[in-house]
Amino acid sequence: MKITSTILVSTLFLAGVLLTDDQPMAQDACDEGASSYKLMIHVSENRPNRVTHKGEDATDFYVCNGDEVEWQVVGSGKQFWIDFINGAPFSGDGKKNSNNNGKVSVVIGGEAQSYKYDIGIVDGGVLDPQIIIRD
Repeated sequence: MKITSTILVSTLFLAGVLLTDDQPMAQDACDEGASSYKLMIHVSENRPNRVTHKGEDATDFYVCNGDEVEWQVVGSGKQFWIDFINGAPFSGDGKKNSNNNGKVSVVIGGEAQSYKYDIGIVDGGVLDPQIIIRD
């Protein structure tokens, strides 16, 4: 009986490990088609202090080519910018300013790699998360 319960507990543990994904919700396989993601910028004292997706940390955020990513400051109309200094994961200029609605939106299209970027509040501070494009 003790061997049977040990096997059952081991099997359940292994199943839990295999089914657990340590990456944010945007981490689904790229073969499922393009998705849209809203990243929320949290600001304190005119400085961005974190970026989230559906309440979860999005400092390292995984996407696929063809996905749309939108950034917006939580709870205010603060103007901001994003700047991919060493190459952008989308076509065009790597620096984007928020539009009149306080948003920046891009369609991902680039090599599968990590892209560090800055989020800056106009007349305020800067945060430096990254977007990672999956294969």
